[in-house]
Amino acid sequence: MAFDKYFSNLKGNNIVTYLGNVLFFLFIFIVLIDPTNTVLHKKDISFLILTIYCLLSQKPNVKMLIPIFTMFTAFCIPWVLEEARCTNYDTEEALALLKSMSPIILLLWVDKFNLIKLSRIPVVISCLIVDILFILMSAYPEIEAAAWAFTDSHGAPIMMSRRWFFGIEIFAVYLKSTPALIFVLIYYIYCLFDKELRSVRRILFLIIILFNFAVSGTRSTMLVPLFLFGIVVFFHYRKHKDFKYFIYPAIILCAFLFFAILVILASDTSEASNEVKYAHIPSYIALFENHPLDLIIGEGPGTSFYSEGFNQIVYKTEWSYLELIRSFGIFSLLIIAVFAYPLITLWRYRNNEFTYCIFWTYTAYLLIAGTNPLLLSSTGMIALLFVYSYSSQLKSRI
Repeated sequence: MAFDKYFSNLKGNNIVTYLGNVLFFLFIFIVLIDPTNTVLHKKDISFLILTIYCLLSQKPNVKMLIPIFTMFTAFCIPWVLEEARCTNYDTEEALALLKSMSPIILLLWVDKFNLIKLSRIPVVISCLIVDILFILMSAYPEIEAAAWAFTDSHGAPIMMSRRWFFGIEIFAVYLKSTPALIFVLIYYIYCLFDKELRSVRRILFLIIILFNFAVSGTRSTMLVPLFLFGIVVFFHYRKHKDFKYFIYPAIILCAFLFFAILVILASDTSEASNEVKYAHIPSYIALFENHPLDLIIGEGPGTSFYSEGFNQIVYKTEWSYLELIRSFGIFSLLIIAVFAYPLITLWRYRNNEFTYCIFWTYTAYLLIAGTNPLLLSSTGMIALLFVYSYSSQLKSRI
């Protein structure tokens, strides 16, 4: 694919739009390949350059001030109340959380850019790196040792582990931004079932991405491709004359098996990560019982609590929605509303086949985020930008 064609935008191909696409491309690539900002150290500068460029060259969509203002209001009010109550908190943690939310400012200009399109090459490159790394580490133990040393000294942007599923040990390589890749994954799955879009290159890209999800080692990212395949198959063949006789029963059977496997894996308390994850729950219950006011106004950003899961004081756990309630109380509903609002637009245009797929893809992301720190993070903000960008361009085209 020629880069000038790749960076062209649906609304035009002038130099201003072209440069904006390039800057968005670089920002997306950096966030996906280095989610912890501990390898390239370019996330901040790329975001700053992109923001300044958009400020100087693009007309902002003032309607997007609503979700931006809502998000920062939900963050700042508990912070002010935290100060008023003289609550002990870590300023660096609070500022780091605020910094991770800052890309939401780009919502002012996402209607000018097709971010899911721009993210295709970064996603394929990110997956290809993980795939090659997995193959090399599986074949050469010395490379695995070197990779462990590198990731440990660079904030673990890629996590490696050996895990057991159904009595089978697997070696897993997990890029922390993997869940945000599902918006491109659904595109290539969709292309597989569309004769006009299907091509050898796109099938190859799909295989590269699927392999990344398969070796990720987490239940959600390993199973979500099956869910997305089911969504595409359902919508693509729902009007087929034999649908209700053959495909519909097959989908029901596959859905039953999918959720059975999901429940079995999620309820396996002997598995190490599950054991830790479920051990957090009693700590949240005890916290809210002893401090019921936290359910209303929250403890505030940057606060910590004792968790039985880690058996120590922690600033956050994997239970993202419980963390929002703990930190922001009822104001967490505003944050959730900002994330949930695009679902309304997507559902309104669900008769469009790809929009229907994006709706369920984003729903899957929000569900995955419930047990992973994927909301108030750079990965969460990228996912939010993707879906708001798609929703904005959807309104302008339909």
